[in-house]
Amino acid sequence: MATLYIIGLGIHPELITLRAVEIVRRVRFVFYETYTSPISRESIVEMLRSLCNVDSKSIMELTRRDIEDESCRKIVEVLDSGNDAALLVPGDPMIATTHNAVRVIVGKRGHRVEIVFGVSILCAAISATGLSSYRFGPVSTVTYPRMGVLSERPYEVTRDNLSRNLHTLLLLDIHDSGRYMTIPEAAKILLELENRRREGVFNENRPIICIARLGSPTSHISVTRLKDALRMDLGEPPHTIIVPARLTPIEAEILRTEFNAPEDILRELSP
Repeated sequence: MATLYIIGLGIHPELITLRAVEIVRRVRFVFYETYTSPISRESIVEMLRSLCNVDSKSIMELTRRDIEDESCRKIVEVLDSGNDAALLVPGDPMIATTHNAVRVIVGKRGHRVEIVFGVSILCAAISATGLSSYRFGPVSTVTYPRMGVLSERPYEVTRDNLSRNLHTLLLLDIHDSGRYMTIPEAAKILLELENRRREGVFNENRPIICIARLGSPTSHISVTRLKDALRMDLGEPPHTIIVPARLTPIEAEILRTEFNAPEDILRELSP
């Protein structure tokens, strides 16, 4: 029985844990994927070489097809031969549901699976913005239209969260072509949902918190309104949006002092 270690890289390769480094140094085969978040191949390979002392010949990139359509065939072949392996994924490994499917496939083959946790955008965005983790409702994803259908799920989740005075974290979709959604694209979709639903959830003046490349040296956080996000240039993805509910005094002060949140927005979000 071999072991597959599903390892979270964190939201940037520099945030990999000591436990993960120890495992990667020990196993013979190292796989990684970047289709669930745009961490560059170069940064992952450089980290594996310098920090984990891994020979580049042992590093294999997996595509969405490798994992989802071919049922992890490459990983299973390594495990079936009696070798342990590591699968490195962005963020925390079990946030993307596709990796739970990996657990099931490998487990049914009689192999062990060990999860090595990593820093997720779900916790990092909350920590970085200073908003209280106790005041977040369910998470949703702003998705591209598929087969002519635009999901209204982010509208409904945000509406329900705001009705309970809870903040909402909105993840942004990955296009079928592999392109990652940006905040201006997401803002356009949210305004389109408002045009359809007309319940005031995503009116053009809705305050939002824009987050780009969190955890990297070029990370950026700004507080603005939905209409202004249409014209923002936040650079490369990954991007994330928080829709804040009413702010506590300490939440408001952090947004004011650290991110220069406009006073009119802070007054609007005051209890």
